Amino acid sequence: MLLLRQVGAVLALAVAVRGDASSTTTSIRLTQTLLPQVGAAPSLTPTIRDSEAPDPQKCPGYKASNVVENTQGITADLTLAGPRCQAFGTDIQELVLQVQYQAKERLNVKIYPKCLSDQNETQYILPESIVPSPENDENISKSESDLRFEWSNTPTFQFKISRVSNQEELFSTYGHVLVYEDQFLELVSNMVEDYNVYGLAENIHDFHLSQNYTQTFWTNDAGITSGNPVDGNIYGVHPFYQESRYHPGSNTTSHGVYARNAHGQEWLLRPKTITYRTIGGSFDFYFLSGQGKDGGSSAVDTIRQYHAGCVGLPAMQMFWTLGFHQCRLGYDNLTMMQDVVANYKAANIPLEAIWSDFDMFDGYRSFVNNPVSYPVDKMSAWVEELHNDDQYYVPLVWTNIYRTNPENPEDVYPPYQRGADLQTFIRNPATGDYYNGDNWPGFSVWGDFLLPSSYSWWANELRTWHDQIPFDGVLSDLSEPASYCVGSCGDGKLHSNPIHVPELMPGDPLNNDYEYPSGFSISNKTDAASASLAAASQSSALASSTPFPSATSTTLGRTEPTPGLRNLTYPPYVLNNAQEGHALVKGTISPDATHNDPVNTTEYELHNLFGYQTGNATYHALLEMFPNRRPFSMSRATFSGSGRFSSHWGGDNSATWGSMFLGISHSLTHMMAGIPMFGVNACGYTHNTDFDLCSRWMSLAAFFPFYRNHNIKGTIPQEAYIWSSVAEASRRAISVRYSLLNYIYTLFYQAHTQGDTVMRALAWEFPNDETLKATYAQFMLGPSLLITPVLTPNSDTVRGVFPGIREGTRWYDWYTLQEVDAQPRENVTLAAPLEHINVHARGGSIFVLQEPGYTTAATRNNSFALLATLDDNQYAEGTVYLDDGVSMVQNATKTVSFKYDNGTIRASIHGTYHASSPLANVTIAGLQTEPKGFQFRNNKTLYSKRTGNLSYKNGTAYITGLEQYTPSGAFEHSFELKLTY
Repeated sequence: MLLLRQVGAVLALAVAVRGDASSTTTSIRLTQTLLPQVGAAPSLTPTIRDSEAPDPQKCPGYKASNVVENTQGITADLTLAGPRCQAFGTDIQELVLQVQYQAKERLNVKIYPKCLSDQNETQYILPESIVPSPENDENISKSESDLRFEWSNTPTFQFKISRVSNQEELFSTYGHVLVYEDQFLELVSNMVEDYNVYGLAENIHDFHLSQNYTQTFWTNDAGITSGNPVDGNIYGVHPFYQESRYHPGSNTTSHGVYARNAHGQEWLLRPKTITYRTIGGSFDFYFLSGQGKDGGSSAVDTIRQYHAGCVGLPAMQMFWTLGFHQCRLGYDNLTMMQDVVANYKAANIPLEAIWSDFDMFDGYRSFVNNPVSYPVDKMSAWVEELHNDDQYYVPLVWTNIYRTNPENPEDVYPPYQRGADLQTFIRNPATGDYYNGDNWPGFSVWGDFLLPSSYSWWANELRTWHDQIPFDGVLSDLSEPASYCVGSCGDGKLHSNPIHVPELMPGDPLNNDYEYPSGFSISNKTDAASASLAAASQSSALASSTPFPSATSTTLGRTEPTPGLRNLTYPPYVLNNAQEGHALVKGTISPDATHNDPVNTTEYELHNLFGYQTGNATYHALLEMFPNRRPFSMSRATFSGSGRFSSHWGGDNSATWGSMFLGISHSLTHMMAGIPMFGVNACGYTHNTDFDLCSRWMSLAAFFPFYRNHNIKGTIPQEAYIWSSVAEASRRAISVRYSLLNYIYTLFYQAHTQGDTVMRALAWEFPNDETLKATYAQFMLGPSLLITPVLTPNSDTVRGVFPGIREGTRWYDWYTLQEVDAQPRENVTLAAPLEHINVHARGGSIFVLQEPGYTTAATRNNSFALLATLDDNQYAEGTVYLDDGVSMVQNATKTVSFKYDNGTIRASIHGTYHASSPLANVTIAGLQTEPKGFQFRNNKTLYSKRTGNLSYKNGTAYITGLEQYTPSGAFEHSFELKLTY
């Protein structure tokens, strides 16, 4: 019915538009004029596809001299070994090599210009003040390192990194030349046959990166219409990869490589080599041995070393953020949002937080509520009602700032004026005025976060807005940063503000979405036909009205390097930018825009850091507003180290089965990147979902760290209560998630303190099974839960593997606690009704559960339970971390460690945090013998039961009624529960 109403509306609109083309503009947006047509960026051929591009490996390379070696490392001079090559820039004649054994597991190789001015060319080196370098442990020497640096000058300078323990070569430039130009750097490493590389977030790609793949790093507003581009550059830049090597008959080895450089760059994965190219900066490589305390090397230890030693451990999240969140671009007024919250409650689908998209803004301007649809007084009162119900509110904020119309005295926008008073916006070097790009509000400016004043200004705007609307966290959007015209297009046109962006906005007339998932035409034949008719009618109407004429575009050949000059807008090396035409100026602030620091640093250097800086500014603004409360700051654009202050979501994904599938690898790469608070929009953001896809996706997303349903205007609603099947699937999955909140929270604590991951690839937990190296249709939540989602339409079964069975691992169905009967490496067919997701517990685990409530707060007040799933040695263990769930610095914490051995569960208590809920139940699965009773000893008091609260079925003992023994709280004292026979 929803779809048919939408179809009818669009058909009527199409007729109206055809009849009066002049009405198109006003029907789109009455308060704005159209953006004057601007010239398009030239179309370019990416260098990786340019058969005429020079081969940098024909450059002369460098020779090393003045080599000084000591126990901490090596220094040397590198001098160009022949005539200047000028492949994609001007060769820099003299370089410095610096090698440091920084930690037992980490070795750093830096190569940078000897003089940062070489024939009037400047080279920007990433400052410590923006992105800190890993700390150097001066007590570590070469003799204590896991790694060894070797080099040769024959025929030119080349180096390799190997593992000391077995001489395994991890990285080698032997046989390749080093290229260092003012706008192009290249380094090629030899790789083993059929190498296994993972990471290089952010990408929408298979988790196991192929050997015919190029990862481009240039942060990009990936496209609100079609969804995230597969294999294209999107929002994040994390130049870190982890490699695993399988050795038949012995343990798998793993190591990592991190390149600390924020310039636009590409990683070319090819058979036998990986080529690293960047359009500026320096070589600053950190090699990680992956070796742990046991002497072996693993992916898990490599990732820990990257987090703890290179980019910083991720921020700890507040407990409530682990609940279920709902957002939509399409909540046109406060009443709609209120209805959504009420409808979730009526459907008994737990809802923790409601989010608003830019619907709430006045004229699409951040920090200002629409006075009619989102009046401040009513919204503030409603948010307080949410808080009284232990629910939360999170708004979106844009990093673009509308610039007021100088000819309209009524066009007042205080956030702009306060920033302008501080002179804190990025500038156009051609005019010296602010850079005037275009975004949803109209001509806009952007804060310069190289200036302390920008941090103060940003914090003040958030505080001023919070004084009106008491929000609980902030999402910083469009922080790539996004601009919808080429260059400073508002120059001389500010009198026409506010203007319409040069495209139809989501949900505008003639911009409704009629795409549905594959399988929809089978399960919804009538609606599929109606959607096809509406799409055709809309397309016809749009073609006849053409409200936005296309700007002309020319093809620009590869620009040639000019000695002494750098072409910032169209550099000689053309990145494979996903924006149409591939130019760096497309979809963002132009690379030649300047900052306000003493040397007028350009966006060419800082583009990839804008989201990192705004995320940092938002985090510290929230911390200033709420002292000692963990900020909930989410940023769309990220860089290595963003996890210290930002969480992230998968951006504008689409409502397709393929997008849901790739969301798993998208999440796993962010676990590697050190951003554990990550998830993708459940049910998809662009295009229309259906009950089949949304049921499966709501079930799957319940086991991602961040859990939110979000979609775009112009599509059908997709809240979980819309379809009965989705509602039931959501209730079941959320019930499991909420019962596991303490388990998930403990995983976040371990990520925050140790660099562990929350979600895990099967290959990380079972590193010696090579068959798992490319498996990500399944994943693990922590070390103990295996998730097997349905990823295909109109299915009622799913196939999955149960790793480790050959080595004695046992797996238990989460819902029945029956042990899985499977053979090693067998693809088992599992029943998967529409409302069900397969979850299996790993033998050897102890889970701390709570009875799920409607909110996380209600859940925290409910009684505790223990679930032990025994391994083949009748053993299990587990840990739970408890605190107040909010504070940065805790008054008290508690860690409880559990072990089951020889028929007894023992709980060891460390810390003083008080959790008042009692322990109600203990369940033990995988027993070999039926117990006759139990003894419970708590605080030296022995309670003994023969049969009363004990039942047994199919190898599982169920012990209930323990509240009477733990009235002051489940974990106030160490205890033990012993089965008697």
